[in-house]
Amino acid sequence: MDLSTVKDVSIVIAGVMAFVGFLGGIAEYWRRTREIRAAHFIEMRRRFLETPAYKEILDQIVAEDPALGQRSVQERRNFIGFLEEIGLMVDSRLIRAEVAYYMFGHYVRLADGSEHLWTDLDKSGPYWTVFRRLAGQVKAQNGHLPERVRF
Repeated sequence: MDLSTVKDVSIVIAGVMAFVGFLGGIAEYWRRTREIRAAHFIEMRRRFLETPAYKEILDQIVAEDPALGQRSVQERRNFIGFLEEIGLMVDSRLIRAEVAYYMFGHYVRLADGSEHLWTDLDKSGPYWTVFRRLAGQVKAQNGHLPERVRF
């Protein structure tokens, strides 16, 4: 082999290696993105399940307990605000929409339909825009989700 051929082969090998490295970088980027989404989801799920006030509010919503309307406005705002955070994370693509709808959609529907939860809160006001949009998206899903829900 002459020097020109060695140079050409070296350039081709370097190009192939650069392309393989580029593909590896893309694969790592997608893997890391899924990992971050999973971490966000797990943190939100943990917060939701481990906050005693949220558990109590959910129990009252399910029971249609009028005492829910007597709970502090701040507790109820925090609960609805948590659900809004889910909507913001979906909008920001930190959590996939189908994961959010699958794991939190039931609670969004319950909150949206609860008369007592909204006592002394203006559900139609500008403050709850993100919640209303999330509730609308969940309703539009109508329980239909893809076969596989993944991060």
